Amino acid sequence: MKERTGEKVKVQVQVQLKPEQCHHYWVIEVANGPASQGECKHCGLKKEFLNAFPEYNPLRKSKSPLSLPELPEVEVAEDSKTMITG
Repeated sequence: MKERTGEKVKVQVQVQLKPEQCHHYWVIEVANGPASQGECKHCGLKKEFLNAFPEYNPLRKSKSPLSLPELPEVEVAEDSKTMITG
């Protein structure tokens, strides 16, 4: 008869997936600079992640992100105007 020890044993199976088959679980290093290095916990793929959105970085732009760009003036020919009648 087998003797019970009362100890639980945790068994984990490590399966190395190919990067194209993996549903990545990124472990990203602490933000220190414009980008941080990340590595997939499952397949080991490495990727660089930006620490800020490039189009909205308050340190680079002095304009509000909600402001619209200036549009050039356009001339409208007199004969191109449309009249709406009711």
